[in-house]
Amino acid sequence: MVNLTQSRNFKFLRSLMLAGSVTLFAAGIAVLLAFMWLKPPARELGDLFSYLLISGSVSVLLGVGWLVYAGQNTRLQLQLIVTYLIGAVIALVNIGVTASLMFLSAHDFSLLTLLLIFSGSISIFFAYYISTQLTRQVQQLVRGANQLASGKLDTRVKGGGNRELVELSQAFNQMAINLQTSFEKQRQAEQSRKELIAAIGHDLRTPLSSLRLMTEAIQDGVTDEQQTKLFMGRISGEVAYMSGLIEDLFELSQLDAGALKLRCEPGNLSDLISDTLESMRAQAEVKHQNLCGEIAGHIPQLSFDTRKIQRVLNNLVGNAIRYTPEGGKITLKAWVESGKVLVSVIDTGEGIKPDDFDRIFEPFYRGERSRGREHGGAGLGLAISKGLIEAHQGTISVESSEGKGSKFTFQLPL
Repeated sequence: MVNLTQSRNFKFLRSLMLAGSVTLFAAGIAVLLAFMWLKPPARELGDLFSYLLISGSVSVLLGVGWLVYAGQNTRLQLQLIVTYLIGAVIALVNIGVTASLMFLSAHDFSLLTLLLIFSGSISIFFAYYISTQLTRQVQQLVRGANQLASGKLDTRVKGGGNRELVELSQAFNQMAINLQTSFEKQRQAEQSRKELIAAIGHDLRTPLSSLRLMTEAIQDGVTDEQQTKLFMGRISGEVAYMSGLIEDLFELSQLDAGALKLRCEPGNLSDLISDTLESMRAQAEVKHQNLCGEIAGHIPQLSFDTRKIQRVLNNLVGNAIRYTPEGGKITLKAWVESGKVLVSVIDTGEGIKPDDFDRIFEPFYRGERSRGREHGGAGLGLAISKGLIEAHQGTISVESSEGKGSKFTFQLPL
């Protein structure tokens, strides 16, 4: 309470000093104009200046006092009307006193008073009209703010009134849009987090259950030598799968945190593409697929992390092989365009469903309802590929038609 009183007192003194300066300046201008137009004696000019200072000071004291103390807790409409009324009364008193000093007749003084009252009434009307427009827009903003606070993030207000009120309404609507967008992103992030936890649990539970059953069978001695050897091979495969999954999760967390460190050095992307084709050809031949490469023109040397880009190529080509039927074709193509190197993996597979298009690069997302590993890995390959390409200041995109195939393209700056 003390701080509020001190703040008001400080504001009153500051406003009083400003208004006093304006009053002194206005009185000086009035005296100068009186000297230029009326040519009165110096004594009358002094009296006029003193009178203007006294009346102006009283007026300023009343006006500032009302605005700082009495007008703080009143409605805007009443504040404007009373302010205009104070101005009209002050004008009436000043002109009335001046008129009496000039020894005007009672008839002239009454006529002047009526004219001042008429002018004051017009001023009060305009004050009421302007304040009504202002308060209507302010009340609309208040209602909008209350609706936002209650969770109605689609709330918008109509801009109206003068330029400043229109800009305020636009700023309010932009704030509401930003809040709605932020809330939607937060909701999606929360949903993705739940799906991520569920996916991790699923992809770890299955191999762990298999490991438990196989190890218990070996420990209980219910397997012969051949079955034990078969189980040991499967155990090794399950351990390798879980190790790869954990490594992928670790790398994905580094990408999300921006903590992945690249070891970039000059390299030949054409050689990397050739190595990818050779290493993946055996998988394609199992399904009788045609895996080929195409280098359009000369690909200059780039600075990149060889292991990371190799992993991106393996992920994209591996996905193409997995989702392309037997006898299909997969093309790995590279070319230079607009100061960038573009690499595309084009397949004649099943394509991507429209519902899956926006989520294809999300961690653990797979288009199939079934999450069996026969449909692919853990669903981290595309998410990691996207993160690795973006870490190289590049971009990755996809074009696809359901039933006709897909085309994944990434760009790296020269």
